[in-house]
Amino acid sequence: MRRRSGFTLIELLVVIAIIAVLIALLVPAVQKVREAAARTQCVNNLKQIGLSSHNYESTYKCLPPGFRGQQFSVPAWGPGAMSPDYFDTWGALALLTPYLEQTAVYNSINLSLTVYDLNTFNLTAPAAAQAVVPIFLCPSDSMQSVCGPPSPSAYGVPGPLASTNYAFCLGTGTTTGQTGWLGSPYNADGVFYAQSKTRMTDILDGTSNTAGASERILGKGQEKGPAGSAVIDPQTMYISPGADTPTQPTVTGPSATCSVANTTSYNYDNRRMYSWLVGEPRCTSYNHFYLPNDTVNPDCVVNYPGLGTNYDYTGHGLSTARSRHPGGVNVWMCDGSVRFISNGVSLQTWQGIATRAGQELLGAF
Repeated sequence: MRRRSGFTLIELLVVIAIIAVLIALLVPAVQKVREAAARTQCVNNLKQIGLSSHNYESTYKCLPPGFRGQQFSVPAWGPGAMSPDYFDTWGALALLTPYLEQTAVYNSINLSLTVYDLNTFNLTAPAAAQAVVPIFLCPSDSMQSVCGPPSPSAYGVPGPLASTNYAFCLGTGTTTGQTGWLGSPYNADGVFYAQSKTRMTDILDGTSNTAGASERILGKGQEKGPAGSAVIDPQTMYISPGADTPTQPTVTGPSATCSVANTTSYNYDNRRMYSWLVGEPRCTSYNHFYLPNDTVNPDCVVNYPGLGTNYDYTGHGLSTARSRHPGGVNVWMCDGSVRFISNGVSLQTWQGIATRAGQELLGAF
């Protein structure tokens, strides 16, 4: 009588164990390869954005501002009325679109207008606000490429707003230009501050030692969520002491009213990086107040009213660069190179590369 050949239970279990081991070895390898490819693409994105900045500089003899901040006449507001700067927060990415082969997007933007309508506060370029531009997104960030508005038709846009992972460096965040508040985007010590017209010759620290742009992780979480340390993720959320609250952060860190424990809300009005058009600190500008990928201090964004100037309600931010890349962030330096900066860089060096003319003696970075 012939015996049937087959596998014993032990043999089957051994085969399954071998397959499981192979999968356990293969999956991390595949993930590493994917991350390496994503990081390479991210570097290429930053290089293209940097090259477009240089092309802009060749045309206008200065680099683009962090945000434009021009004033416009508003007859409807009264004789001689002029718009405050915060209505005109066209950011550097918006100004660079014609140098990034984004002609259709650029043509949908009317730069003779402010970014926010002077009467309705709606975005004046709704089509551009919804246009997802792949070069503005890092493939390592698994978040969706659009941030849903807090309510239907937010800012007059009938649908989600297109986000970005890239922002331009205002400086260290320790300066108080025009307003007297830390994190002010005005007259900051970096290259791409508000209303800036920085020339290459103004970068006295050397373009290879000066940060121009870096990465930010797309925001998530409830809009205007209640504060509390249990719900705050520093990598994806920013905190705020509330709308229009004149609260001064200290030089060494957020004050008690701008800390996780005592802030009144997080993601007060739109999640971080909600629009690539806008140059304010929630979107396409950042500073080096904290170390990269700080896991303790979330970004702090506040509006400061009552200044009696054109700078009322302009967003101020204590922030940093953040990425999904293990161990650090990609930084575009003003000489055109992209460097990977470790999370373990010293704060002195990190803030030193944020200045355009600080003349710091920098360590390795």
